[in-house]
Amino acid sequence: MAWSWKWRSPSILLEGAERFERVEIPVYRSTGGPLFKTLLSSGCRMDCRYCPFASGTRTPREMWHRSKLVRVFLEAYRRGLVRGLFLSSGFYGDPERVSLDLVEVAEELRRRGYKGYIHLRLMPGTPSWVIREALRVANRVGLNLEAPGPSFFAEIAPSKGGWNLDLLSRLLYAASVTRYPSHVDTQFVLGASGESDLDVLKLVEYLVGSGVGRIHFSPYTPVPGTALARVRRRPTPLWRSRQLYEAETLIRDYGFRLRDLEPLLDDEGNIPPSLVSLKRRLAQAHPEWFPVDPETASLWELLRVPGIGPRRARRIIAARARGELSLHVLRRLLGSGWRIAQRYLDLSSLGTGTLDSYT
Repeated sequence: MAWSWKWRSPSILLEGAERFERVEIPVYRSTGGPLFKTLLSSGCRMDCRYCPFASGTRTPREMWHRSKLVRVFLEAYRRGLVRGLFLSSGFYGDPERVSLDLVEVAEELRRRGYKGYIHLRLMPGTPSWVIREALRVANRVGLNLEAPGPSFFAEIAPSKGGWNLDLLSRLLYAASVTRYPSHVDTQFVLGASGESDLDVLKLVEYLVGSGVGRIHFSPYTPVPGTALARVRRRPTPLWRSRQLYEAETLIRDYGFRLRDLEPLLDDEGNIPPSLVSLKRRLAQAHPEWFPVDPETASLWELLRVPGIGPRRARRIIAARARGELSLHVLRRLLGSGWRIAQRYLDLSSLGTGTLDSYT
């Protein structure tokens, strides 16, 4: 069983018509549990400059037969090796055909009684009717934007279609026809196109407002044999993706706007690295927001406070509505967030007792 960062490759014996076959399972350790993550085909006619499967690379080309993929996945699932399927593909044909092939794998799994997690990554230019079919059979559907705009996209994926027509419009269509925003996601290859954090965050704010459920930031890592590796494009540090994930969460779940984040950007439009959380840096950059009175503050005003997240903010408002909010109750509701949050709160209106007795 070989491990490499987030991947492992356990093998299973699969019974065939005449003999047993040993098959390696591509297991990806996602935050939600191990996924069977694979390409339907590694064949690709695109020349994306960052990708090991681009048409000009020497990567071996393989393709799953649909029935075998279904059998192998179901056996891996039965053995508890994986909790779901993440299926994408190289661009080996027209977008309708490739995306439909992905959908047909998911349909076969559903026909076999599989009710678990399926994530399909569709091709640029996928027709709207195929997108609807994908949303019908999969738990999550994605189209990778790869870069935050047409000029950046052309820099790293010159033959992959039009960024606006083939990617952004299809992604927004998927978000518009699903009842569950978390069912639609996209991904950026962070740092591959030389974009700034500001370039990314402008699009993030737009996508969140348009109902796209999840946005992933994959730090660019040079792959030997690819075009970007030959020009020595530097790898993107992990701290940059972590900060953008944090910024995306603040925009999506906390109600922050890009204009709130702008004081944190340097002259090149990037967020400098720091051991201090983005939310605490925002509090330091916006002293005019504080102190916040928990007796009168809106949900948005509470969410600005370091140490208070959406769940805690709603609990404070619920306790306030019941007439139960006191210094003791607030301390209990905030739990571990109390020590940092108290510095940004006006507690003078909350009952009796001294602050020192709760610190």
